[in-house]
Amino acid sequence: NYAGIGYTYDAANDVFYAPQPFASWVLDHATWQWKSPVAYPDDGKMYSWDEATISWTEIPHAAS
Repeated sequence: NYAGIGYTYDAANDVFYAPQPFASWVLDHATWQWKSPVAYPDDGKMYSWDEATISWTEIPHAAS
């Protein structure tokens, strides 16, 4: 992982990782990426994380 503003450097593992995006997310020490406690839905729709419910919420399409 590349260094970035606000990133943490782990000297023991010689790696940078991003700030934790949400309190419920955990750091995957194999990839050094943050993972949500619930997998992102694989149905082709767009979602945003809702920390209050610890779940993904579908983003509705904009009216045209």
